[in-house]
Amino acid sequence: MGPLYMEPIARQLYQEIGLVEEEHVTHYESLVDPGETWWERLVNHEYNECYLYYSFMQTETDPRIKNIWELHLNMELEHLRIACDLMRRHDGRDPESVLAPSLPEPVTFEPNKQLIRELLATQIDWTTLGTGFVQEAHQRFEAYQDKINAERGAQERVIDEHRDKFGDEYRLETEGPHPVQRLRDKPAPRP
Repeated sequence: MGPLYMEPIARQLYQEIGLVEEEHVTHYESLVDPGETWWERLVNHEYNECYLYYSFMQTETDPRIKNIWELHLNMELEHLRIACDLMRRHDGRDPESVLAPSLPEPVTFEPNKQLIRELLATQIDWTTLGTGFVQEAHQRFEAYQDKINAERGAQERVIDEHRDKFGDEYRLETEGPHPVQRLRDKPAPRP
C-alpha cells in the first residue's frame, strides 16, 4: 500500500520501513533449514501460521477480536490443506512425515515493555561484522549508513513536523523516559 499514498513523505516513510523489513526477512531466511525441500518449507510455513492464529484465538479475551482470529485461522487452515496437497502431488511424500503430530501449547502474548527497554539500553548499537555481532562502528557499516542516510530520513522529517505542530515528538512513554539518552523526546524550542 505504501507506494499508493498521495503524499510523497508517506511513500518515503513506507520505503524506509520496507528497507528495515527487508533486512529482517533476509536475516530470518538465513535461519531456514537448507536441507528442506520447497514443499516442506511451504507446509511448515503454513503450519506455523495456523499455530500462531490458533494461539491468538486461544488467548484472546475480547469476543469480537477472538472471532477475527478464528476467521484468519480458518483461512490459514485452508492454505495448509492446499500446501499439503501440493506436497503430496509434487514431492511424492506425506506432509505428516514433516509436521508435528499435534500443536504445542499456545504461545501466550504478554507485556514485554521491560524486555524491550533493556534490549534498547544494552544492544541498540549492535551490528553484524561477518558472522558475529559488534558494538563498534566499522567501515562497511558506516559506508552503508552514509548511503542510506545521505538525506534526512522521512521518519525524522515526520517527527520534526509533529514537534513543530504539537510541541513534542508523539512518544508515549508509559514506563519512563527512553532508556537511551540520545533518543529521548526532544521538545520543540520555546519561542
